[in-house]
This record gives sequence, C-alpha cells and structure tokens, in this order.
Amino acid sequence: MSIDDPELGSERIGEEEEPVIKVEDRRHWAQEDQEEDDSEPEVPDTRPTIIDEYRQRAEQAETQLQEYIAAFKKVKNEQEQFRSRLQNDIDRKVELQFGGVVEELLEGVDELDLALSHVADVPEARELATGVELVRDRFLATLVKHGVERIDPAGEPFDPNLAEAIGMEPVDDESMDGKVTRTYRAGYLLGSRVLRPARVAVGKKA
Repeated sequence: MSIDDPELGSERIGEEEEPVIKVEDRRHWAQEDQEEDDSEPEVPDTRPTIIDEYRQRAEQAETQLQEYIAAFKKVKNEQEQFRSRLQNDIDRKVELQFGGVVEELLEGVDELDLALSHVADVPEARELATGVELVRDRFLATLVKHGVERIDPAGEPFDPNLAEAIGMEPVDDESMDGKVTRTYRAGYLLGSRVLRPARVAVGKKA
C-alpha cells in the first residue's frame, strides 16, 4: 500500500490528539477564592501581649511576697526562741536565788520541828507545842504558795533521789523492807529541784 493512500492518511488524522481547552472562571467570587488558596498561611504572632506581661509581673510579685513571708517567719521564730531562752535563763537564776533564801529559812523550820519533838510527850507543854506548831504550819503554807514542797517519805519506798539514808532499822514486817521507817529531817523540793534531801532511816528485814 502506498503512503499516499488516502485511507491511511485519514487514519493518521484521526489519531492526532485533541487540543486541551482551558476554561477560566472569571466570576469575581471564584477569583477571590483562588487568590486566597494561593496565598501563604498566616503565621501566629508569638510576641508577648500586654496581658502576658501583666501575668509575668504578677507571678514575680507573688514569688517575692512568698520569699518575704518566709524570711519574716524565720526572723520571728528566731526572736521567739531567743526570748524563750532568755526567759528560761532569768527563771533559772531567780529560782536559784530564791532557793538559796529558802534553804536558809529552812533551818528555822528545823528548829521548830526539833522543839515540837522534845515537848510532844510533855503534857505541861501542850499549849506551847500547839502555838509552835501553828507558827510552823503557817510558815510552811507560805512556802507552798511559792512552789516549795515538803518531803516526808515515812512509810514509802526509799528513793535516793529524794532522801538520804543515814541508818538502817531491823523490821519484822516484810512489807517494810526497803521502806522509810523514820524521818529524822524533812526534805524540800522547789519545783523539780531538790533543795535538800530528807534524812531517813530505812527498814531491813531481820
């Protein structure tokens, strides 16, 4: 078949690609949408706003306030501890001085106790003994008001912290073994401090 065959030429013409027809939408809203699609995405503004600045200032102020409060509490606590130590020192010194005065006065009480023991069995001295006992009890009541306590442990278990054993006495009663059978001289306490221990005799089972 010849290349000049009209049938073959018609086939070639049929195989040629059809031209692409581009349609452009010229409506104004379509063009606006297209422009918006082609535009770059907006980047959020990361610069601090006035609200952020105020919030930061408020947070800084709160932090400083907490620091000031903590410092104030620390200073106040130190002052209270110092005041407490100072008061304890003063109380201790006053107690020592008062205890020294009381120890001297107790010698007078001992003399009254001794006088009462001598006249206890003398009927003629009963009236005198009553007067002496009244004076002694009044003086002891005054000491009690100021925190002084009399120690007379007769009949109680011997306590070396409160009494001084100056003798042993044989006892038949087993329940009195190791207990105070006699108080020769009363002892005295000032608060928890022993001004002087009592002098006693302690029972021992024979």
